[in-house]
Order: sequence, then C-alpha cells, then structure tokens
Amino acid sequence: MSIAISGVGSGLPINEWVEALVEVRQQKIDVLVAQQEELNKKSSTLNTLKTTYTSLNTSTLKFTDCLYGASTDIFTKVSATTTDEDGKFLTATATQLATPAVLKISVQQLATPTSRRTYGPDSADGHQLDFSDSSKKLSELGYDKEGSFTINGTTFKVNGDTTIDGLVYQINNSTSANVQAHIEDGQIVLEGSEYGAKDIVIEDGEGSDFASWIGWTDDTNLTIGQNAKFTINGKQKEATTNNLTNVETGITGLSIELKEVTGDEVINVNIKRESDVDSVYSALEEFVNAFNKAINDTDAQTNTEGLLHGENQLVSIRTRLRNMVTTTVNPNGVYKSLADIGITSGAPGMDVDADTTSLVIDKEKFTEAFKSNPAAVKELLIGVPADEDSGTTEQLGLMQMLQEGLNSALSTENGYFTARGASLSSQITNLNNKISDKEEDLETYRERITKQFNYMDQQIAQLNNQFSQMQSQLSSIGVNTGS
Repeated sequence: MSIAISGVGSGLPINEWVEALVEVRQQKIDVLVAQQEELNKKSSTLNTLKTTYTSLNTSTLKFTDCLYGASTDIFTKVSATTTDEDGKFLTATATQLATPAVLKISVQQLATPTSRRTYGPDSADGHQLDFSDSSKKLSELGYDKEGSFTINGTTFKVNGDTTIDGLVYQINNSTSANVQAHIEDGQIVLEGSEYGAKDIVIEDGEGSDFASWIGWTDDTNLTIGQNAKFTINGKQKEATTNNLTNVETGITGLSIELKEVTGDEVINVNIKRESDVDSVYSALEEFVNAFNKAINDTDAQTNTEGLLHGENQLVSIRTRLRNMVTTTVNPNGVYKSLADIGITSGAPGMDVDADTTSLVIDKEKFTEAFKSNPAAVKELLIGVPADEDSGTTEQLGLMQMLQEGLNSALSTENGYFTARGASLSSQITNLNNKISDKEEDLETYRERITKQFNYMDQQIAQLNNQFSQMQSQLSSIGVNTGS
C-alpha cells in the first residue's frame, strides 16, 4: 500500500478526497456484508429450528421403537416380585425382555471365594505370628531378609522394612493377582476375586522363603471356595457366583441375587408384564412439549418480522404436522384421535384470544382412557402391523404419520433443512468470494487514485516553483510583479 501525505506540494486535502472516493465504493461492499450477515443469521436460525424438529422426531420414536423389540416397549412394564418381601434370602430384577413366569427357588449353599491365611497368634508352636498392628515392620515380627513371592503368577517383593500395611497395599493394588487382602484375627487373609472352587496359587520366589514363613503356602491355611447351589422349579443348579444372570436362571432378562440359605423355605419369584400408564404419560408429555416448541418456534421465525419470513415450504411442513395431530387418525379404532385420550388444543368455548396452536394434555382423562383400554391407546399411537395369517392390513398410528411428515423436513437426502441449509451455505460462500474480490479491487483503486493525486500534487508544486522563480527574475530587472 502506498503512503500518501496530503497535499505536501499543493496544500490540497488529497487524503480526504481519496477517502471520499473510496467510501463511495466501500458502501457497495457494505451492502454485500450486510446481506452476508443476514444470511448467516438465517442459517443459524435454520439450524436451531432443525434441532427442534429433530427433538420432536426423537419424542415420537419413543413410541414406535417398541415395534422393533420388547426392550423398548414403553406401553408395558415388567416387574419381578418375590414372597421374600424383606429380601432376606434373595432379590430379583427383571428387564423388559423377561417373559411372564412363576419360579419356585430354594438356596442350599451360597458361593464363596477361596481364601488363604497367614499363621496367626493361635498357630502351632514355631508358627505363631500376630499381624494385628498393621504399622509394624516385618523385621519386628522376625523376617529381616530380602524376599519375593508370587500370587497367581504376579510377583511381589518385601524386606525387613516392609510394613504390614505396605504388604497389604501392594497386593490390593495389583490388577493381575486377582485377590484382595485384609487383616482378620491377627492374620493376613487373601480372598480370591472370583467365587467357586478356584485355588489361589502362591509360591516363594527364587532363593526366598517369605511365602512359606508367613504361612500362605501351608494348605492347612487354605479354604477352597464353593459354588452356589440352588433349585429352580425342582431343577438343581450350581453357579460360581451369587449374582445369577439369565444364564443361571434360564429366563432372559431375569437376574437374581442370592443372599442367604433358605433351608426348607421355598421363595416364589413372580415375573409379570402389565400396562405402564406412567411411562406412556411421561412420553406423551415430552412429545407435547416438543411439538409445541416446534410449532411455536416456526411461527415466531416465519412471521413478518422473523428471520425465516417467506420460507413457504417450512410453513407448509408446520401446517401439515399441526393438522395431523387434530384430525381423525384411526376411524375404526376405539380411540379415533388424540382428543379421545385427553390431548387437545384447548377446551371448547375457549377465549378467542387464547393460544390454540399449542397442545395440552389432560392427565386425568388420559389416565382414564389408558386404564380403560391400553391396547386402544397403543393402536392410536403406533397403529397395527400387517398380519398375513389373519388378513389384517397395516394401520399407521399417529406417531408413524408424524414421522413421515417430519421426513420431508429432516431427510438428509432431500429434506427441507438439508436442501435449504445447502442453498444458504452456497449463497454465503458466493457472497464471501464476491466481498473478497471487491475488497481487493478497492485496495487497487485506492493505490491508483492515491498515485494520481500525488502526481498532480507534484505537478502543482513544480508549477508553483517555476512561477516563484519567474517572479524573482522579473523583480531583479525592475518589473513590478505585485499586481
């Protein structure tokens, strides 16, 4: 960029002239920048509204997902109750995948882990050790050597300065030894991380006798773990855990935690599936809120003052969705429209100034309708699938109809938001390129006229200098130049 000093030779305001001429062209660029900012705002608003419509679509999927698997069925809930009301002997938990059943369960034996103990204060003569004071060093108990040992193949090192706390800490912080250590009755007890008859293999390290000295290799200090033994509907079973999954129970989705031996008592576990009015109401409430937000936000952005004013396709999508929720969905059904289950735009006779675009849900009416005929509510919302055997043809429910309507807005291939977003993005890019080109042209123009004015300034300065010389020469020969 050239540097101009305003009218050095002529005294004329050249810089002001240059800036005035540049400003005329800058105004045309400013118009483009304003257009770009407007498009950026419109694009941002469009993306926000797309998120709102996506949330609405997600709220409808909570209903229709049950068509693809029982685990997502919000219309029913599965519960597992037992005759062991206090949970003394066992507790049972069922997921949506569990099928109704009644199980008779008795527990003969709980699963326990294998354990190994050190020698203790009551051990035979020559082996009496007391680890009650965990701050003591091994040297204080009679072991003052460098030593090592392995637990299930994992190596640990000790010496006379190792404290009992330090030894326990090493073992409990190992991720590969598969045991946990604690102090009990003056002994250090190792318990396997897994239940059942699995040994804890302990060996002295090369040249060391620590594991033998402490008593862990003495099988008289070994207690082998045992499997859980229980009976389900007369069939004897075993497991290496007290937390039984569907593998042990034989029922998908059923988990049982064994807590205590039942003896002669038999515990009944009752798995039942029943209508879930609360889950359906909560999902409908979420849908109503999402629907109202989508409609109201669209109205706010497409009115005469909104950033999306003139987006007729968006208005058409909004109107179609609004009509869907207020018309008859299932002419042959027990419940033919949302109004029949308590979802309306307001009560008859409502004030004309009231908001009639928003849906409201009457919890009492919905609950009554659902309890009266849950199957009919389900049919209204998610329809009836085709059945060749019975000759039943497919009947779409409201939620599927809404999803089809939303597809015209949300489809990633040719949906409104995708297509309009791409169009706006293209316009923004084109404007950005045009602004960049014009800014470059403007800078070139600034440099060109600055050079031209500077040249003019130099010529005026030269003429002034020649005129001054001529005046001086005339004065020297007596010519009066004052007039």
